[in-house]
Amino acid sequence: MSRRRDALFALILAAAVPAASADNFAPPTDVPGGSAVSRTGISPESDGNAPLLVTTSFLKGASLRLYGFVETDSIYDTTQSLTEEPDNNLIQRRTVAPGAGGASSVNNIAGQRGREEMSVRNSRLGGEITIPTTDSGWKTKGIFEIDFLGNQGVTTAPGATPGAQSENNFFNNPALRVRHAYVDLTKGELNYKIGQTWSLFGWQPYYFPGETTILPSPGMLYRRFAQARVTDTHRIADGWNLETAADAAKPAEMNSGSPEWQGGVRIASTKITGASINGAYTSMVGLSAALSGVLVPTRTTNIGNPTGQGAAFDFFIPIIPSSNGKSRDNTLVLGGEAGAGTGIGGLEYAGLSLGVPGLSASAPGADGAIDPGIGGVNSAGDFQLLQVRAFRAHLQYSLKQWATSFGYSQVEARNLNVFSSLLSNNAAQNLALVNGLAPKIQYGYVSVMYDPLDWLRFSAEVSQTRDTYNDANNRYAANNRYQLSAFFKF
Repeated sequence: MSRRRDALFALILAAAVPAASADNFAPPTDVPGGSAVSRTGISPESDGNAPLLVTTSFLKGASLRLYGFVETDSIYDTTQSLTEEPDNNLIQRRTVAPGAGGASSVNNIAGQRGREEMSVRNSRLGGEITIPTTDSGWKTKGIFEIDFLGNQGVTTAPGATPGAQSENNFFNNPALRVRHAYVDLTKGELNYKIGQTWSLFGWQPYYFPGETTILPSPGMLYRRFAQARVTDTHRIADGWNLETAADAAKPAEMNSGSPEWQGGVRIASTKITGASINGAYTSMVGLSAALSGVLVPTRTTNIGNPTGQGAAFDFFIPIIPSSNGKSRDNTLVLGGEAGAGTGIGGLEYAGLSLGVPGLSASAPGADGAIDPGIGGVNSAGDFQLLQVRAFRAHLQYSLKQWATSFGYSQVEARNLNVFSSLLSNNAAQNLALVNGLAPKIQYGYVSVMYDPLDWLRFSAEVSQTRDTYNDANNRYAANNRYQLSAFFKF
């Protein structure tokens, strides 16, 4: 019993040590009929400095790498529009018109007063299990990663419905959320991913901006979902690879009866690289350009079955590349993205609706609900997809311990006029509907990051989101965000 207790304590201690990496784990020794400790899968070495070995029942020779970070954020917003993750959510206006007939505007407190949040919900824990390469050449990894930004049930923002979700529970008792859960298989030039991971649309996450804020910020392609993907990588010249990829992904809405389809091509240098730093992580990304596309089938009972489509172009340019391909010191990079399409709002552009209501399951002709941002009911009573386009760019300079980044993005709707009235609404309701539509979102930020130690990062960011509404009496709504963050990485 004592040896079991000591072994359990050792396992807990090992998981808490930030220096753990893939190299810290060696293939385990499974001796039938061994000691009680070895039968539990925990085998301490005779050398006190050797790593603790963790085995699995069926994956012989597997190694486990634990990773993640503890994040603490202090965020002040000048309006009461957002929680920690900004997405493409609209900013509250300072005043709103209560109805038709030229009624004067009334104060909107949420657009006039600020809020302060302190949160650890973006803290993250992941595990990567690597299986020894098979005799036939298959390399296998399994990845599972969670954070604490999960949906809280009835509401996703504190105080939205009194009694439904307390602010204390929202921040202090957060719900777990699955970020990644997939198997990664590689043989030769082919790689297969099966499970939940990044979207191929936008070749995520290669081109994410260098920000402190909890991504996504406005105007960036950002999504994870269940999928089956194949990627073919060819070496086309010394230091250059050509990647082509395609997948069948989780549908935009399950009643569509069809997966979402994505494909893309990317050319990237393996020698000319620069540092991409956002949140807790630092990645070395090669000089590259990428194209991607998506098809988004939808279906209703009798008000239309449109198929959305989108295209995106992404690039990453190390203006001052890394001296050796690994060091971030004295690197300057320019990154950017342009995307456009129909039916991709609220999906690939998280939280983007621009004020267009989603299709309710109770709407006449609906075949289940369709999330906001994909489309809505037009003035003729048919389901129509929201057409959007977006672009963004960022510049990031990095030293050994410091980094700073500047960025701008913009999102525009191309067909909001078709959603400006509903047959079931009266005049006052249609006026409120059209005034609540926002044809443009603009966003800019400045971020500074400092790493006093390899496992510790402090960051600060100032950003502004500015929405343009149809409301002639209150055209613009702006939110300034001031964020301080600390990351303990392991």
